[in-house]
Amino acid sequence: MEKSKFNPPFFIGIAGGTGSGKSLFAKMITKYFPNQVLTISHDMYYKDQSNVPLDVRKKANMDVPEALDNQMLFRDLLTLKKGKPIELPDYDFVSHTRKHQGVWVQSKSVVIVEGILSLSTKYLRDFFDLKIYIEVDPDLRLARRIIRDVKEHREATLEESIDQYLTSAYPMHYRYVVPQMKYADIVIPWNKMSLEAVDTVAAKIRSELEERR
Repeated sequence: MEKSKFNPPFFIGIAGGTGSGKSLFAKMITKYFPNQVLTISHDMYYKDQSNVPLDVRKKANMDVPEALDNQMLFRDLLTLKKGKPIELPDYDFVSHTRKHQGVWVQSKSVVIVEGILSLSTKYLRDFFDLKIYIEVDPDLRLARRIIRDVKEHREATLEESIDQYLTSAYPMHYRYVVPQMKYADIVIPWNKMSLEAVDTVAAKIRSELEERR
């Protein structure tokens, strides 16, 4: 009996500033391909900080590539490429630590990695089949970030959320996030979160999946 052909996943990296709508964009893509897309938040790969006091953790700069365990992510992507499941890490933004138990997920036809720095590391960037950068005006991104921080209790107060943005996220955006734009295959201006942009990427994915059959 002839074995069925195994097609490795189509890997997509989505980068962009904080509050640009990366996770929402990825979520909208999944609706075009029911049960075929695995979305990985790069944020879950922040390095565990349980070995330092909480007040120090809160002041840590989380907007630099060194804050992320990219080697672990790369190993997981290689495992997914073989069609095998992985245990996704689960990062707690309230305690700034990684939970002891992760979440097991299966490899799927499309694997999306989204995060502010998902294209900043060369070996990860070179691994992706499609690289996307989402561009949104700074004031709009700030508003979205504050709403997220308050809703998810990432910061204790509104003042802390704004302070963290001004001291870390804003300067690091221009140092590390914006330079990723030049590596992207597609740059998407997404202030209005138009469906047209999602349609374009979905069409690209559909074409790729059909070619692999």
